[in-house]
Amino acid sequence: MTVTLENGFLKQQLAAQSSTTASAVKLVIVNLMPNKLETERQFVNLLAALSQDVRVTFARMATHQSRHTDEAALQAHYVTLDDIFYQDFDGLIVTGAPVETLAFAHVDYWAEFQAWLDWRDQHVDQTIFECWAAQAALFVDAGIEKQVTAQKVFGVYRSQVVANTPLTTGLATVSMPQSRHATLPEPDTSSITTLVEDGQAGPIVLSNPAKRSLYISGHPEYETETLINEFRRDQKKGQAIQLPKNYFAAACPVNTWHQDSVKLYNNWLSQVRTHTLANL
Repeated sequence: MTVTLENGFLKQQLAAQSSTTASAVKLVIVNLMPNKLETERQFVNLLAALSQDVRVTFARMATHQSRHTDEAALQAHYVTLDDIFYQDFDGLIVTGAPVETLAFAHVDYWAEFQAWLDWRDQHVDQTIFECWAAQAALFVDAGIEKQVTAQKVFGVYRSQVVANTPLTTGLATVSMPQSRHATLPEPDTSSITTLVEDGQAGPIVLSNPAKRSLYISGHPEYETETLINEFRRDQKKGQAIQLPKNYFAAACPVNTWHQDSVKLYNNWLSQVRTHTLANL
């Protein structure tokens, strides 16, 4: 369906494809990834494959100085929490960030991240947290501590659906890229339900109905070449990195996750719409 951008680096490029459909789902995406443009494109492409029109606002952390994107350009193209504080949104998506090895308190925007969670409770119908954001939100919401791993969890994992809910409709397994230096323990609280689990990579998708939040340990939005590009980047930095697992066929990257990502996000959008309509 149609993705309309309210702001962002891709807004002008996609202007001709924009829609003003009144029924479009209103989303805000907090983009914590270093390459803002690449991450915008990944999410736009995923959202465009869904069965519902969406309107997207991109947001940044005001307390973080980007090292990879010109700050003036970022301020011109992204909003902050203060800019939208009194607005309501159907959905919130918070991306991952390459800070898993840091203690949460050592992340320079940690206080602001917690402010986003407080704001979510009053102004958002449904939320998705991905990768580091999932680890961080689970710590805030349920006291679940991430576990830093000696070796990066890196590759594509096909994981088992272990709870049949509207969020897992049409899915028996879920294939998803993982690129992280931490994993999650099994939740020991009744407020959190594991929906998708992997014997090697741990919990993959978790749900918290009370917070209307979904925690995803990987990157459903990744494009076919993203993992190999990350591998080459880490190699250039001199980091010890293994080739991504379960990713190649005849030495070429193969995208085995896109359809599962579309189903998962479509299920989430259906829940967003259901909750929104119920509150009209």
